[in-house]
Amino acid sequence: MFARAQKTSVAAALFALAAGLTLLSAPAQAQGRPNLVVMGEDADEDAVPRGNRIFQRVIAELSETMNLRGYNVYDETAVAMSFTQANRVRRRDAELIEVARAVQNPPLDVVAVFQIYASASKSAYSDIVRPEVRIPGRLLNVRTGQSLGSFEVAGLQLPPLPQGCDRECLLERVGAEAKAIAGDVAAALAMKLDGGIAPRRGAEAGAPPPAPVGNAAVAAAPGGEACGGLPSAYVVKLNGFSAQEVQAAEEYMAAFRCYEHHRPVRAGGAAAEYWYETRSDSARLGRNLRLMLEHMSAPGQVQFSGNTFVISRVATR
Repeated sequence: MFARAQKTSVAAALFALAAGLTLLSAPAQAQGRPNLVVMGEDADEDAVPRGNRIFQRVIAELSETMNLRGYNVYDETAVAMSFTQANRVRRRDAELIEVARAVQNPPLDVVAVFQIYASASKSAYSDIVRPEVRIPGRLLNVRTGQSLGSFEVAGLQLPPLPQGCDRECLLERVGAEAKAIAGDVAAALAMKLDGGIAPRRGAEAGAPPPAPVGNAAVAAAPGGEACGGLPSAYVVKLNGFSAQEVQAAEEYMAAFRCYEHHRPVRAGGAAAEYWYETRSDSARLGRNLRLMLEHMSAPGQVQFSGNTFVISRVATR
């Protein structure tokens, strides 16, 4: 009898927490657009190197297009100059991703990586010389490394170069064509990113809260709320909790608004670790975890750094 009453009270508390968190999160439901940085990969010797006039026009066009689409675009040099050498050239994607992950203020969510291949070819039947430009671009989730989409513009019939076109002329003509192509690449990548952060209906976002038990007077969570924003992944570590408390915490986390899914990474007698994906931002998830401890009547602390939440139970006499 006691066990049944205890289970009923836990279920009621879980529903109350899920509904309460939903109501608390409602004013901040419109999550801001992701923080984005545009970076050029020029490790290939055939690619246009960083610092080249063509490169600068392309990165400016990509950044401006994404900025006009409503994304928070940050300059790589401005946010990373304190810990990495500025104007490094011939960088591979591994270095670009590491730099993006190392930036803490502001925390970056998405990196747009692009390459530029530019050349000029002479016709086999005349002295006409045409420039050729190819710009592939792709989007990566900084925290998870997940590919969010890619797009490439190539094979366009570009206007021929004027007779006697020297290096200065070539850079200006190819740069102008590359800038226009970069706008098309940026528009396509923005559409892909828009699709990734499209709002989801509240009823589809995460596990539905348990049904109310007994006479628990709890306001139902409004099912019409949308969960927008880029899906984010976090590592959630539980330290010092009993097996029953870990089970309860897992049920709470699965009931949070905008929850996507989670996967246990490690579990032991007094510790557990989860890979947790959600469309909530880190601030809202941190509030929810602190409220979870309060509803569990478990004294503890919540620390956050990078993409890791560490929840430690504070033992008391």
